[in-house]
Amino acid sequence: MPADRAAAEPPQRRISLPFEIFTLSQRMGTYLDRALEGTGVRPAEYAVYSLMLEAGPRTPSELAAMLGMPLSTLSTYVTTILGRGDARRIPNPADGRSVRVVLTDQGRAVVRRVNPPFGRAVAALEASLDRPVADVRVVLREVLEAIELADARLAATSADPPAADQTAADPVADTSSS
Repeated sequence: MPADRAAAEPPQRRISLPFEIFTLSQRMGTYLDRALEGTGVRPAEYAVYSLMLEAGPRTPSELAAMLGMPLSTLSTYVTTILGRGDARRIPNPADGRSVRVVLTDQGRAVVRRVNPPFGRAVAALEASLDRPVADVRVVLREVLEAIELADARLAATSADPPAADQTAADPVADTSSS
């Protein structure tokens, strides 16, 4: 390999896949923060608005599950959206004790207002990919499915007592005092 090509390539990273995904998520957040600057809506809030528009009236638990976030996090966003008058609570016909949340006309107007800068950011991102968007979506879905499977396995084994030699197998365990 020519020396100039080797110098141009980034150093090989020996880092975990979860770290790479975390970094991707953080970078996407920064990118969308810039794209939505001045709209008064944060990217995570816009995700909630968008889902509420597309999914229709849903319980907070349903929305949290669809977004893959804890209910407490979703509740923070919904409280903000409700406080702005962009959504309202309606009775849940399937369960008289719970409520569903739905966007108001004002909330739908927020989505219409934020859609153009968001759409421009999506178009710029997709134009910057070196492969078809459909192929990227397949890989992302596969990663999501792998995370779900791994999480289910982790949950199933978390009830098991830890192995006696677990510290030796843990590469981040502090063994300096041994």
